[in-house]
Amino acid sequence: MKNTTLIVLLGAPGSGKGTVAQYITKKYNVCYFSTGNLLRNEVKKKSDMGCKVESILGSGGLVSDDIVNEIVEKNLRGISEEYGAVVLDGYPRTKKQALMLECRYAPVPDCRVQAILLNVAPEEIISRISQRTICDSCGSAYGPSQRKTACACGGALVRRKDDEEVVVRHRLEEYEREIEPLLAYYADKLIEIDGADSLEGVAAQVEAHLRSLGIEERR
Repeated sequence: MKNTTLIVLLGAPGSGKGTVAQYITKKYNVCYFSTGNLLRNEVKKKSDMGCKVESILGSGGLVSDDIVNEIVEKNLRGISEEYGAVVLDGYPRTKKQALMLECRYAPVPDCRVQAILLNVAPEEIISRISQRTICDSCGSAYGPSQRKTACACGGALVRRKDDEEVVVRHRLEEYEREIEPLLAYYADKLIEIDGADSLEGVAAQVEAHLRSLGIEERR
């Protein structure tokens, strides 16, 4: 992990973190790392961890720090150093997780952390999530304007149980409780972006910051 920038992508569920991350992953030498996708894959595999978190994910609850830290530790350490950056979507979600990330990777030579916050109003988020579909294979998200019937990878597009409005509102309440201490923790390394802008507009803002960090485009 040396010579790597860890980009912590912050924002409420439905703020566009996954969409933005996948967009810039195609263009820049970065690796996309989604804890939500990793946890849902564990549920699909019916692993011990998947059995522990299945009901939590379905109800919109938050998986414990210990479980999330475990899956991050297991998967993040295997990422090749060929990447200029790793975009972390969904992690850290709490200050405790941020402290673990800092403790684990801050001592690594030339490994730095940068946080980017996508700001989107709650009602806009609810509207987005209630209309989106998710690829059950790769986890890509599609809004109604994209008019997709299948994912580019060939996977089927489905609506997740945790995208129902009542569940989304509960997830937003949990998010608001957790985000303030995290924003305070990252205050000196936080960039805020208008996540209500178009994908192109949001991507342009993120790209400007990637370039300022010295992260190169793919060749």
